[in-house]
Amino acid sequence: MYRAKHLAKQGRRPLCVLLALVVLATVFTTLRLPAQAAGAPTSLGLAEHGLMAYRDNWQYVYGGKGADTDGDGLRESDCAGLIHAYFSDQGALGNCQGGVSSQVRVNCVFSGDLDELYGIPRIHGLVVTVPNYNGDTTYSHIGIYLGNNMAADNSDYGTNMRYGPVVDGGRGWTAWHVFDNGLVYPSNGWYEFDGALYHYSNCQYDVDTVVDGITIGSDGIALAADGSQLVPGAEGSPALSSEYVSAATVADTLRSLGYDGEDNTQDIVDGGDDVPSDSEFNGLVTGNGVRLRSEPTTSSDTVATLYRDTQVKVMETVTGQEITAEGITSDQWYHVETASGSIGYVSSIYVKMESPLAAPTFSVEDGRLLISAPENCDIRYTTDGTHPTADSSLYTGPLALSGTYRAVAIQDDWTSPMATVTFAGGSLFTDFTSDDWYFDYVDDAVSLGLFFGRGNEFDPIQTITRAEFAAALANLAGVDTAAYAGDSDFSDINGQWYSGAVNWVAAMGYMSGMGDGTFGAANPITREQICVTLANYAGLTYSGSSQAFSDDSSIASWAKNAVYACRERGLISGMGNNTFAPKDNAQRAQACVIILNAYNQGL
Repeated sequence: MYRAKHLAKQGRRPLCVLLALVVLATVFTTLRLPAQAAGAPTSLGLAEHGLMAYRDNWQYVYGGKGADTDGDGLRESDCAGLIHAYFSDQGALGNCQGGVSSQVRVNCVFSGDLDELYGIPRIHGLVVTVPNYNGDTTYSHIGIYLGNNMAADNSDYGTNMRYGPVVDGGRGWTAWHVFDNGLVYPSNGWYEFDGALYHYSNCQYDVDTVVDGITIGSDGIALAADGSQLVPGAEGSPALSSEYVSAATVADTLRSLGYDGEDNTQDIVDGGDDVPSDSEFNGLVTGNGVRLRSEPTTSSDTVATLYRDTQVKVMETVTGQEITAEGITSDQWYHVETASGSIGYVSSIYVKMESPLAAPTFSVEDGRLLISAPENCDIRYTTDGTHPTADSSLYTGPLALSGTYRAVAIQDDWTSPMATVTFAGGSLFTDFTSDDWYFDYVDDAVSLGLFFGRGNEFDPIQTITRAEFAAALANLAGVDTAAYAGDSDFSDINGQWYSGAVNWVAAMGYMSGMGDGTFGAANPITREQICVTLANYAGLTYSGSSQAFSDDSSIASWAKNAVYACRERGLISGMGNNTFAPKDNAQRAQACVIILNAYNQGL
């Protein structure tokens, strides 16, 4: 599914292979450093640092940056502090920021989306991020990319370090970034990572090929003649390269391969709008690498480099140097200000003025989607992820099909900003799209009344609380929770919307309290606790036929039979690499899948 989605987007980025080769021949300014040089931060070293922290069981402490504050022998950090600690350990802290969004904004020089045609580049030590759907910053979480679709991050209280897939791992990663702050990257030759040999060409490790007579597998790891992993330093292993390049050179290389250097996280946070809703900004940059000049001439100083869809405030139009670009000749320049506060001049050829039309709005009536727009406007919409145009589907009345809808209003020569909403289960959501792996599950679960959103958001990657899971289980059972909504023995549920469901699961023995007189209604529920609850509810027993998870020793003894019984019944699966992550807090999307699986089996 992931590959199919990528292939469907091939039209976004033309491949100019010959041009790329020419550019690659000119962009490499290499540094020669020992692969493990003390004090020289490398992307391979950053990736090794992430693995080390996972294996050493670093603890999650908000604001932590690698210290052991409680003296238990375990270092502590939050997600951004994990990266900060690497540079600090190397004695090369420089300007490394301490927060997620500030690390991306200040320390990263190139970015991309995980759903781009090429996905994430094959580079150890990139960083990956999760959008911040509920705050005033763009990014909420950051991790270290380890290659082969795996990342390490310090995630949350009680969960601590995690190691798992980036794509299709259920973690909500959406973007990748090239981290700078003096970090250097492997360029060409053989390099060691985690006890294995990788060969890099043009800043990415090679896969499924033969280099220097050595076979390289699909995971990029060099193999010996007998098919085993080739050990660095062993007989027949190649000498390691000492060539490293700057983050800026990596960015230039990726750009020459067709990556545009921008991620769409802010659009995701804003609900998918490609056009800023802030009326102060009335123009969009239409090209990549557009220079913001100090004067309306191409010979004046560059104030900033702007990229496609950068929002600008056009303050006045002036006459300046005549230029020709994109088949247009013009001497008109706009005096503009960017969202970051940069002020300068840009040719009018590269700025599209925004429409005075308001974006369409969405509502639901009788279980169908309604789209409204200003009077005398046509409404055009798409459901395939593309930006609607005058040639897109014409809205003529209520829509019943679930999906992510993007719509614009069109009148004369004006096109409104785009509005986006996900219509699932007869409800409107703004924090996920039909491209997300869990869309069909959420659609079905909401439609069946098993799950509900949190307002106009479903919060799919947020943790589900104990009270919410109790309510979902009651919905699955078809229980009239109003009959159980009286006074409770738990001090934290009386008068709450979930009181009936909590009283029911407690009365039936499916879930119990915290031992202190509370139910822990707002506490997260872990994956192994969900299994115990389901096993209690459905009367499941384990036959002993399932293969053990690789982290079986982490599963609590009181939960082990329930975990394997649920797996055996097909209600729950692992987290990749035959791991179960029993102590991880369950996400709402994951719980949605589990409850729907139970429903489909008639439990």
